[in-house]
Order: sequence, then C-alpha cells, then structure tokens
Amino acid sequence: MSKYHRAFKLYLAKLSQHQSSRMIARQFGVDSRQVRYWSQVYRIHGESSFLHKQMPYPQSFKLKALKTMHMNEWSLTYTSAYFDLSSSGILFQWQKLYACEGISRLKPQKKGRPRMATHSSKTKPAEQMTEKELREELEYLRAENAVLKKLKALAQAKQEQAKKKR
Repeated sequence: MSKYHRAFKLYLAKLSQHQSSRMIARQFGVDSRQVRYWSQVYRIHGESSFLHKQMPYPQSFKLKALKTMHMNEWSLTYTSAYFDLSSSGILFQWQKLYACEGISRLKPQKKGRPRMATHSSKTKPAEQMTEKELREELEYLRAENAVLKKLKALAQAKQEQAKKKR
C-alpha cells in the first residue's frame, strides 16, 4: 500500500509543471525529490500514472526493467519512472538481488510468517509401532507433559502474587 494516494500524486505532479518542487514540497510536507519523481512519472505516462497494476511484480517484469536500464544506460530514477514503479528504491533492490544471487532471486517471495509445524496426531496403533518409534513418542509425550506442568505452575504463581497485592 502506498503512503500517498494516487490522486494526491497526480495533483502534485501537475502542480510541479508550473511551480518548483521545493515550494510544493514545503507546502504539502513531502520530500522535494519525491515530487520531482512523481512529476517525471507524470510526464512519461500522463493520466495513467501511478496505477501499479502488477503487484507483486512478476520475475519477467523485473528482469525486463533491469535489462532495459542496462541496455539504454538509464539511471535508476528514470527507469523506475519509465516502468511506473512506486519508487526507485524498488529497482535498486532488484538490481542488488540480481547481482548477488542471479535471476532466481527475482522471483516474488511469499510474505508473512511460515506456518508452524504441528506434531502429527495420526499415530499408528501401539501394536504396529517399532520399539524406536514407541520410545520417541514416549519422549515427546513426557516433554509435552513437563511443559504443561510448568505452565500450570507459572499460572498458579501469578494468581498467588495477584492475591498478595490485594
């Protein structure tokens, strides 16, 4: 999600055609470089600026942007404006990842925390288990039991402290 709304960016980009980016930046509390960047994007794309249709950006798009920048010897800022990216920082990150780890690192990564692995409750009947599996299950159940006892003891200690404070 962008910090600034699309309509606000378009408004400031149109204003910068007639006023300096520093004046606009002071007036609206935005960085002047950001205003210049939005103005450049607006000059290239016009009213269809700041749409960002491809989120997250596919690997092919990232590679195309990097190759175009390299072939035409464009700056990060101009290339970002040409491809209507939200900032040139995104392109810089892609460039860094591509240089260090290659094309495979440009593939969009899953966001968020990984799912927690749960202990399988689908165990075989005891008659079908080997001695080693039985010992592992016994060890697991003892550890689980110890954790639950400790949790119960901590909860009781907390209740006793609360009673003493009253």
